Amino acid sequence: MYTKERASYINNTISNIIREYYLTQDDISHRHKLIKKVCEFYDNIKDDYITKNQLMFLYHISNLIGIPQYYDMLIKYRNDDNFNIDSLNASTLSDIIYNASLAVEEDKFLHKYQKEVIDKFSADNTNRYFLTAPTSFGKTFIVYEVIKKMKYKNIVFIYPTLSLLSENYIKILKDPFFDDYNIFTLSEANIDLSQKNVCIYTPERFLSMMDRNSKLKFDFIFMDEVYKIDNQFIIDNETVGENERDTAFRVALQTSCLSSNDLLLAGPFIQIPKENSASSINNFLTDNNFKVLEYNDVEIVDKELLTINKNDSYNIDKIDFIINKKDKNSRLLIVLEELNKNNNSSIIYTCSRYNTEQLAKKIADSRDDMAVPLPEEMNEQMQRFVIFQDHINVIFGEDWILSKCLKKGIGIHHGYIPKYIQKEIIRFFNDGILNVIVSTTTITEGVNTSAKNMIVMSDKKGQKPLKKFDAQNIAGRAGRFICHYKGRVVAIDNNFEQIIESDGDIIRNIEYDKNVAKNEVDILSAPEKYLSDSEKKTKKELLDQAHNLGLTDEIIQQFKTIKLSDKISLYKKLKNITPAEIYKVQSVCSTFRGLDWDNFDFIMNYVKPIINNKELVSMIEHPSKNQKNSVLTVKVHNYIQQGYPGILKYEKGHNKTDTAVREVAKLTFNLFKYELVKYLGVFDLLFRFVLSKRTNQPIDEISSINTLLKYLEYNSTTENGKKVSDYGVPFNVLHYVDTKNEYLKKRFDAFEQLIYNDIKKDFDI
Repeated sequence: MYTKERASYINNTISNIIREYYLTQDDISHRHKLIKKVCEFYDNIKDDYITKNQLMFLYHISNLIGIPQYYDMLIKYRNDDNFNIDSLNASTLSDIIYNASLAVEEDKFLHKYQKEVIDKFSADNTNRYFLTAPTSFGKTFIVYEVIKKMKYKNIVFIYPTLSLLSENYIKILKDPFFDDYNIFTLSEANIDLSQKNVCIYTPERFLSMMDRNSKLKFDFIFMDEVYKIDNQFIIDNETVGENERDTAFRVALQTSCLSSNDLLLAGPFIQIPKENSASSINNFLTDNNFKVLEYNDVEIVDKELLTINKNDSYNIDKIDFIINKKDKNSRLLIVLEELNKNNNSSIIYTCSRYNTEQLAKKIADSRDDMAVPLPEEMNEQMQRFVIFQDHINVIFGEDWILSKCLKKGIGIHHGYIPKYIQKEIIRFFNDGILNVIVSTTTITEGVNTSAKNMIVMSDKKGQKPLKKFDAQNIAGRAGRFICHYKGRVVAIDNNFEQIIESDGDIIRNIEYDKNVAKNEVDILSAPEKYLSDSEKKTKKELLDQAHNLGLTDEIIQQFKTIKLSDKISLYKKLKNITPAEIYKVQSVCSTFRGLDWDNFDFIMNYVKPIINNKELVSMIEHPSKNQKNSVLTVKVHNYIQQGYPGILKYEKGHNKTDTAVREVAKLTFNLFKYELVKYLGVFDLLFRFVLSKRTNQPIDEISSINTLLKYLEYNSTTENGKKVSDYGVPFNVLHYVDTKNEYLKKRFDAFEQLIYNDIKKDFDI
């Protein structure tokens, strides 16, 4: 209702916005206040009667602040012909011209701040930029437009996860601009720089590729989530494979700086010290000629933070409600009930995988009489959901916590949920079939959802307190640009609000700090001037020892994240390997999907002294039921023979289903795919190097354990199988793509057949 009070609010807000606009012209530090005021105004007025003059102001101010999409969102929301630009008078002509300058395609527009970043890139300069901006800024979109503007020929994308790698692989496949590019995602690539190439890697795969192609020089490298060079931002026991990844990120970053003139490093909410202050990150930026592009204050989707920490009256969407429960989970159920009244979907953050499952169960139990309604005439999305549920029930069992929760409209998202299931959960959530996802920090790893609400149930990540950076990232998932003007963050009984308002930690690059003690890997990677005298001595002694033993620089530089002293130790042993022992190694996996148990035990005992993963060592040392072979050998055999479903079936015979799923995921997604592959990989390299020197054969022609390595990393040995494994598909689909066994295809369930039909188009299978 358009009252005098409402009219007064609108006029006062317009005056405040105009005042803030002129303040911003004099001082850029005001821009976040201006964007917030405009965003709030659009959100508050979107349901009101809007006069012609107010409409003209809304159109004009959205262009002045450089975010014309705000007006487009209003048109879409109101669906009113009177809101079309054509109905505005000629005074908006300059706005229309400005709007056109932000267009990159017929229906795609940049906002002003994205365009500022793209405009920095010039063919006449070396372009090295460090971009930090909020989650909603659209950093990946910028990268694609930079590539198109600069017409780069040889390009590398470095993403932190296989999920992001696969997501961008599909985007590039479907973008006509890249039709004449070769696209690589596997580290075994043979790259011809005379052609156009796009390489999409994790840091580990990038390093593995560069091990084989150390002299390659690219035109452009993009590294996403660059904050992971600093372990204070990533170490947490709940994140698969994260505990040592800071080293891989630092080495990959250093290698990138030597492999391309043009680079863009990006991440959300990274705190950079003032330009002239002494810090390791400034040393890195200065030494490598990076310019900082800092947009942390440009929050395109406004955030509303509500803290519930006592029994009181609260307000959501202009509706008052009472919290009258002391128990945190009971308070959560009240909040969800209020949000559901307006059909608001919610992501719930909690600190651990176990907690996500327990919390999801409590929400599901509260919905005893409520299930996802199945209409008589089901649309395509609902049909997909039904066959997906059937698939989950058969493969994992109806007693799995996710199976139970899906029936109640609840999804679960953490690192031990198989990738293809994670993707379907996000799909069904965005389609409105699921209205709640309970998640760990995996939801902040480049996952785009339609959630307006983020409910925060913990101020920890694993066992560690959240940092301001973590809190900003979590809050950043509330609301989505083009869908919402404002996202809502509800913190229940924790210190989330204090954390997000605290001072953030400055990012570090310890390879550029002489005063920080470095591990052996960083000593070999860091610039000489940032090493202490003792570190320089250590570096020289290690390299001298390696060279004196006959290790070449090419071999030394491979597997950079494993200590050189460990490589030396392993190489010394392998130099004395006997012909009988060589036969054991080369016979360990002589048949497809076969494993010689005794020979595998032999290899693992060779490698065990350099393994620093306690769980892996424990499985090597503990005998299996036959008292002859190790537990690890039996588990690897079962994985090769039966894959994930076979190991899951075995574990379900010894544990409850929820525990079994977590244990199998930990084994296959972490210990096998990352840890075991890393140590067996360096063994394989040094084994082939020893034999190459003995026989004068090229190292690549030496018979090795390469087939076993491929299967452990990808659950596949063929190129298509490995790509599909990265993408994330049901296990039976992967097995068929890898083997082309038609019997497997005939046994696909309806969901597996649907996924197979989808990937046939994308992967040319």
